[in-house]
Amino acid sequence: MPLKKPTARPLPKPFKDPEWVDDDSQRFRMIRLRHEMEHGEGYSWSAPSDLGLWQRLRRWPRHRLVFAMMAAGMGLGLVGMFIVASNTGFKPPPQVIYFENWGAGRTAEDAQADQKEAMDRLRAEVEANRAAVAAAEARAKALEAERAAAARATS
Repeated sequence: MPLKKPTARPLPKPFKDPEWVDDDSQRFRMIRLRHEMEHGEGYSWSAPSDLGLWQRLRRWPRHRLVFAMMAAGMGLGLVGMFIVASNTGFKPPPQVIYFENWGAGRTAEDAQADQKEAMDRLRAEVEANRAAVAAAEARAKALEAERAAAARATS
């Protein structure tokens, strides 16, 4: 069955009479769209063009080219920064972990005794720190009381 040729339909008013538009670029777009729609194949956004890439880019307005170049430059700049950062070696310093090495003759009682000794050392350090904090707080309270007495004496 052969395909029927579509019947011609009247175009909407803006395409019929583009002279009522004041903006030249909008008028040009309307004329171009009307031209595409009046031909038998209809309008296609991806219609093949006889123009090459450079000819199409030369037809673009200057501001569009500037913004396109800025966008491409920003994208290339970001990719370049990631490449440079991956090659410069922003790496943390090597971490050295020390551990005790015991012989094969170590028993569970020896391990428990070492653990108890380490805990006693830690508890002694905690008590020393608590005593140092208490002494500093006592000095701060004494200094505060001395300042309050001096303020009362001068007023």
